[in-house]
Amino acid sequence: MYMLRHKPIHLFKRVPSSLPFCSFSTSNYLNCQLDSFLSNQNSNLQYLSQSHALIVTSGNSNNIFIAAKLISLYASLSKPIFSTKVFGSVCPKDTFLWNSIIKTHFSNGDYSKALDFFFQMRALGFAPTQFTLPMVVASCAELMLLEHGNNVHGLASKLGLFSGNSAVGSSFVYMYSKCGRMEDAYFMFEETTVRDVVCWTALIIGYVQNYESEKGLECLCEMHRVGGFDERPNFRTLEVGLQACGDLGALVEGRCLHGFVVKSGIGCSEPVKSLLLSMYSRCGAPGESYLSFCEVKDKDLLSWTSVIGVYARSGLMDECLSLFQGMQDSDIFPDEIVVSCMLSGFKNSTTINKGKAFLGSVIRKNYALSQMVHSALLSMYCKFELLTLAEKLFLAMQHQNKESCNTMICGYAKMGLHVKCIELFRKMQHLGIQADSNSLVSVICSCFQLGAIHLGRSLH
Repeated sequence: MYMLRHKPIHLFKRVPSSLPFCSFSTSNYLNCQLDSFLSNQNSNLQYLSQSHALIVTSGNSNNIFIAAKLISLYASLSKPIFSTKVFGSVCPKDTFLWNSIIKTHFSNGDYSKALDFFFQMRALGFAPTQFTLPMVVASCAELMLLEHGNNVHGLASKLGLFSGNSAVGSSFVYMYSKCGRMEDAYFMFEETTVRDVVCWTALIIGYVQNYESEKGLECLCEMHRVGGFDERPNFRTLEVGLQACGDLGALVEGRCLHGFVVKSGIGCSEPVKSLLLSMYSRCGAPGESYLSFCEVKDKDLLSWTSVIGVYARSGLMDECLSLFQGMQDSDIFPDEIVVSCMLSGFKNSTTINKGKAFLGSVIRKNYALSQMVHSALLSMYCKFELLTLAEKLFLAMQHQNKESCNTMICGYAKMGLHVKCIELFRKMQHLGIQADSNSLVSVICSCFQLGAIHLGRSLH
């Protein structure tokens, strides 16, 4: 014990875990414990605390390699505070240790803290490496700190960290995309000499998330055409590609991507099946949506909503009713979105009696509780010319929003209640609620019917 307290075991900074820990003899127990710690990839907090205590008592707490291991393991257990304490106890520090503490806070989602340590690192004269920069740039992206990201870009160029490395370039593509600077993101992509799937995917995601889904699909096609081993689309690439097809309603491209998914062998996974269902639903293809729906093993509320929604938008209400019943038979309670889809579908169909029956079911089962369902109900009442019920529901609404007011204006005009139509329009103006084009047409028609030429001209 005296030896352990006063003669520390000196470790080399990069010593393999299988080698002896010192040049002089120590207990086999100590050797085994330290060797076990260094070779361990996963651990619980109790074991890690015991190992930490052993490291301190054996005099190895200032060893950079062991400290980095402690920092990493505490981070994996979501204990970045402990990682920071270990980091602070080591002196002197090297770039390897700085990278470890930056990674700790980055991986735990504390991007501000990660940047703080990076700035400290730079202030003390340490140069970042190709391992440091992707985490720093991604932190700037998550915090939308474009100016800091530009400064880091200049530093990376000055240090020559782009050469022969795709991770650094990919991180800047991601940062500029995240900040809405797609021209800069594309320029960075073009400047990146080594492109892998991460770099391509970052650019494609950027286009899709910045509402340029068409360019995103073009990039995906180009990525597939290039076809290098490191440039084959992965799950994330295909996910955003299917999202782009859904955004554009690009059914043909979606089918092609579906074929590629099947050919690549990842089409059997449940997440991909759900993505295909969503894509076909958004593209307005009820048949293919239903086939994809049948492929989904664990059908959740989102799956049912997707397939019911596409049938409702297509006016296929018999199929909607059957699916709606099947959902309830599967013990999945419909939410406001599903009910609103159903009501909107009936509004656009000619099955008035079935729509009224569904309305009764909605009311009996207390589905009509949210603003979204109220708006859909109001639209249905106006569609079926049930104006008394529509007025009652409209007046009972706590928040008479733009959608509900515009629906009532059209309903009044349709039923020939032109005075009420104009009165509600004036109330909307007073409340600062904007009328849509359908409401303006309804009000102008009401002005014509009532001979209110002055108001009609002002609207014109």
